[in-house]
Amino acid sequence: MVAIPLGIPEDINKYFYNREKELIQLKSLVENLKHNVANHILLTGFRGVGKSFLLKKFITTIPEDILVCAIDISKIYAIEKSKLTEEEILYKLLYQMNEAVKKQGNGYKKITQSISNLLNKLKVHNYDFKDIESLFSIPIPNFNLNYQKLSELVMEFPQKIVDASNGKIKGFVIIIDEFQLISELESPDSFLWLIRSFTQEQDNVSYVFTGSTSTSSEMVEKLNGITGAFGQRMFQLDIRPFSQDLTYNYLNDKISEIKFHKNGLERFYKCTRGYPAYINSFCNLLSSDKIYDEKLIIEEFYIKFDQIAIKWVFIWSSLSKEEKEIIIAINESKSIKLKDLTEKVSFSKGTLIKFLNKLKNKGIVSHINTDYLIEDYMLSTWLNHQKKENDYYPL
Repeated sequence: MVAIPLGIPEDINKYFYNREKELIQLKSLVENLKHNVANHILLTGFRGVGKSFLLKKFITTIPEDILVCAIDISKIYAIEKSKLTEEEILYKLLYQMNEAVKKQGNGYKKITQSISNLLNKLKVHNYDFKDIESLFSIPIPNFNLNYQKLSELVMEFPQKIVDASNGKIKGFVIIIDEFQLISELESPDSFLWLIRSFTQEQDNVSYVFTGSTSTSSEMVEKLNGITGAFGQRMFQLDIRPFSQDLTYNYLNDKISEIKFHKNGLERFYKCTRGYPAYINSFCNLLSSDKIYDEKLIIEEFYIKFDQIAIKWVFIWSSLSKEEKEIIIAINESKSIKLKDLTEKVSFSKGTLIKFLNKLKNKGIVSHINTDYLIEDYMLSTWLNHQKKENDYYPL
């Protein structure tokens, strides 16, 4: 059996492939922080296309005098049992920024004093302090009493760090992953505009928003559309799957022990569509002592489909019965208008719209022109396979 890391490996350079151009673009944009030029970046692409891998590699290339921190909105969303809030996001962001400064350690005492002064300036004693975490030796306030003060503290923090370092720290990069879930906030537009309002005054802070979504999604418009918070001022980069030729080259370069007939190689590409996550997971299930033709690839693909599409197995299990019913109805029609979809589900139009929005925020359903459709072909293929094998869709 072949062993290809399905997550992000420790030796990232060994498996990094064909994103050099994107990496150079990201590096050049961030290094402008040293010249007091703050660029903001929007990175999009569907699940499994390699965004997280590219980001991890990108982080390893950031110079030591530029701090970097990252939060994943999907993890905050999963932990919250009720409703995603601005305070939870800000609190996590503050914690991760603080961790980045601790790791850097350069000029730590001066920075501590600067932040202490900042806390006093913002009169954070108005907060209800809880000794649950600390900002250096300074308690982080409980955030549920004064959102305005918390937002000022968090949003001013990175630039204050740079200013307090006396030139030792040149910039701060803040990565917000799965940003499309910000739509789950009560006022997502206000939160995005909050971030934007502070970036206009900061020359050494770059935000990188990444999401498992299409470039035409509603949240992309809210963030970087003409009337969005950043008003098309962000550098926008869409990560695409590998082409057929790139897929072949990747297999030959990284997984050369697996052998294919020509028609088997073509079928392999049709099965994986050039998504690195699917390429790697499929290859892990193949043997180095066979030569795979089209028939054998098809057999292996469907026999081991649950393992290849494992991320969708997990995602499916986390969905509500309403979300599953909507996805199944869309899948059976391939694409469908809201009026027709309303007639196919067992609940009201208001409930339908509510859960459709959740599915769009999760990057599972797209709304293009007037039709709804499933974004990832692998989910549709997995559902169809389950129906064929079991005579019913998975529960």
